[in-house]
Amino acid sequence: GDSLSILDAAKAADIIIPVLSTKAGDPGFDVDGMSDHIVTLVKAQGLPSVVGVTTLDTKSTNNKKNTNNAIRLCKRWFQSAFDGPRIVTLDNENAVDHLLRYCATTKLTDITWRSPRSYMVSEKLQFRPTTQGKGSLLVTGYLRGQRGLSARQLVHITGVDDFQIGRIYDASIDPARSKKKLDKPKPGMEQEMKQSVPVGGVLSESRPEERTSLESLNPIDTAAQNIITEEELVDAETELKIKHAKLPQPKPAMPPGMEGVIQDVWRQVVSDDEDEPDAARDLMSRIRDHNASATTPSEIAIGSEIGGMDTEDLRDEDATLAKLRSTMAEEKLRKEQGYSLEELEQQEKDEMEWPDELEVHPDVIAKNRFAKFRGLKNFRTTEWDAKQMLPMEYGQIFQFQNFEAARRRVLSGAGGGCGGEEVETGRRVAIEVLDIPTEVARSLCEGERPVLLWGLFLYERKVSVGHFLVKRHDAQDSLPVRAKAPMIISAGFRRFKAKPIYSQDCKSNKFKTDRFLRTGVWGFASFYCRMILTPSTILMFREKTLKPAAESPDDLDDLDEALPQSAVARLEESYDPYRTLMASGTLASIDPDRLLIKRVLLTGAPISVSKRLAVVRHMFFRPEDVRWFKPVELWTKHGLTGHILDAHGTKGYMKCSFNGHIKNHDTVCMSLYKRQYPPFEARDFDSDAWATQGTAGY
Repeated sequence: GDSLSILDAAKAADIIIPVLSTKAGDPGFDVDGMSDHIVTLVKAQGLPSVVGVTTLDTKSTNNKKNTNNAIRLCKRWFQSAFDGPRIVTLDNENAVDHLLRYCATTKLTDITWRSPRSYMVSEKLQFRPTTQGKGSLLVTGYLRGQRGLSARQLVHITGVDDFQIGRIYDASIDPARSKKKLDKPKPGMEQEMKQSVPVGGVLSESRPEERTSLESLNPIDTAAQNIITEEELVDAETELKIKHAKLPQPKPAMPPGMEGVIQDVWRQVVSDDEDEPDAARDLMSRIRDHNASATTPSEIAIGSEIGGMDTEDLRDEDATLAKLRSTMAEEKLRKEQGYSLEELEQQEKDEMEWPDELEVHPDVIAKNRFAKFRGLKNFRTTEWDAKQMLPMEYGQIFQFQNFEAARRRVLSGAGGGCGGEEVETGRRVAIEVLDIPTEVARSLCEGERPVLLWGLFLYERKVSVGHFLVKRHDAQDSLPVRAKAPMIISAGFRRFKAKPIYSQDCKSNKFKTDRFLRTGVWGFASFYCRMILTPSTILMFREKTLKPAAESPDDLDDLDEALPQSAVARLEESYDPYRTLMASGTLASIDPDRLLIKRVLLTGAPISVSKRLAVVRHMFFRPEDVRWFKPVELWTKHGLTGHILDAHGTKGYMKCSFNGHIKNHDTVCMSLYKRQYPPFEARDFDSDAWATQGTAGY
């Protein structure tokens, strides 16, 4: 029942032998849901050659008609599930010989993402500690694939990380044919290397300076990039206030413990997530304005209008900080716990009914709220500079000037582009993998899952932005897939966490993003990942369960009352993410310059109409916002286009002109666009983080 182990075994398998059992007396058979799910996963990952096997209990009856019907039903299922494989019926003693002969003569199917590289299924693991917390792991097995492996290359252990190779030894003496009785590997970490060099000697060796680097991100160059720090922002605003008031004002002192609060609030302000509360922006401006005008630390009032704080509470710094931190902690906990199934379904329903529409709250200043957005005359034809206003992480990732030319050069080079002497495939070798954390090695040695090693090409350790063409899985159409929701990604031989954003598949150089992955159509999933130079499949699994919502707001504080016997905890403990396949697809491109554009639709209602002129309300609530967005073109849901003439009054009403007669029941819209980037966390690509995670859950 471990779907992850079956997936890993299928990655390196040449032939899969599914077995279907039925009785001749009962021609009807039932394939359980888990078996159907495993077949779906393996087919989406990449299906090798298949030889079907049916087992019949012919002793229960001598009815030849029922036997033939049972065999016919089994063959029909194999043809529908695996597209007509060879089928062997184990109904006599000679059937096993037929099965072996079929396996020996069947044509092997090449898996596109596996065939261009070398790989190995481990037969034996030996660990030797070298430094504190790390050691060398000797992996013995047959080297397979269409090309050899060099000691200068990196190797990837599925579910763990990338590592360097010290030496590759010859282990051509097959233990299965040896007359010597082999000792069974002992559980735990006591199986250290008893021989420094196995029989056969060294086939390939690399010096430290020749090995491919494990660095995956570029360091941030503060001299080359215009990085504005928080201190510079505070100093600039203080100087501006002093210059405006023409009075000397000292720089405000920061109360103890306030640095962390400022950083958390500022992180929300500059966040790319449009679901962040708008109160964070007002909170940051109030903190700065008040601190800039204070003369002593005791006069600093933090968050005087947040959460109903009165003036007496503001005099007590400890109480103010505690309340502010508590509010932010609740918001953080809310995001970590995620949305319930009912909330996600309602959000997806609203998004399908009113796509991209967003209501502006009357207390929000629209020109500040949408400062990063712009208006476009035509979404498809308007030029957009791909190098403009890039985020900080773009200075750390990698990009090729010509990806296809670099890919061809690497694939045709020796040692996967790393150089060195290659060890040919088809022989039994022992690979010395360097600097594996002790906890990771313990999990590999004591675990029951197969340990797979994959040779990496040059640059495949580097991080870039990957775009995958995916489609929702039919069995999970009822579960909403929200953008930036954490997913477990199985891309070829790699398995990792990511928070993808989704965009539509269109014939343009710009791709509009969606808040949810659509059902029944192909779309793109984009996220930061390590480079993949070969064609690859992708499987997306939901990381966590969707917690049921409480029946009333009062039950949110006590989930045990809303769900008796702690149903939520039991759901989390029994949840297998690899049984929840949300989407599957293939690699489309590795391109950081791909334009993923988010659209926001502001709507208003005409209240006074005179032929082509109308007064529109509820799009904005301040006259300065109307004047700020005056250059942006308007359009209506009945096909008209227009523009803003001027603000009308002080409530945010605006006079508009259109290219035709507008009706009272029409809706006036304004489209705003900005470029969207996937969430980036540098610790996801840090090797030290894997030392504590091990292989649990991956």
